[in-house]
Amino acid sequence: MGMKNSNGDNFPNDDPMAETEFGQEGSERTKAGRMEDRARKISNVASETWDQTRQKAVVARERTEFFLRENPIPTVLGALALGLAIGLAIRYASRPQEPTPVTVRNALKNIDWRGMSEPALPFLRKMRRGYDDSAEAVTDAVKGGLDRVKEVDVDRYVKPLRKRWNSWMS
Repeated sequence: MGMKNSNGDNFPNDDPMAETEFGQEGSERTKAGRMEDRARKISNVASETWDQTRQKAVVARERTEFFLRENPIPTVLGALALGLAIGLAIRYASRPQEPTPVTVRNALKNIDWRGMSEPALPFLRKMRRGYDDSAEAVTDAVKGGLDRVKEVDVDRYVKPLRKRWNSWMS
């Protein structure tokens, strides 16, 4: 079976009948031989791909060098802008954090409340009730103030001013 196709490959290499009793007579290919062929094909494809990639990189490098030589001013300005941007980024990243102002809220955030003992719980409950009571008192005061503002008779104060204004304008 010395037949070859136009690519130069032997037909018996990929013969589906190779492992049958009919195919055993013409080709004595083993499993290891087929694996070697496949490995060789994969290696060839990988080397071709690497060669193409290398050629494309060489072309890109040559085109870049040509562009940089033909356009030196934009290249220098671009490098300057890139350096400035990198410098500002490094400066911003290396700047120390500004300290947060010390307030009661910030101080209370830093307390580890898990360490509170049982005797402190009644005190905390009393503080919470006092806060709730004071919040209710403030709410009631604001509502009462709004009710008093709604009851104010504005016309009583505005009417004399309106009369004077009309006398001046006539």
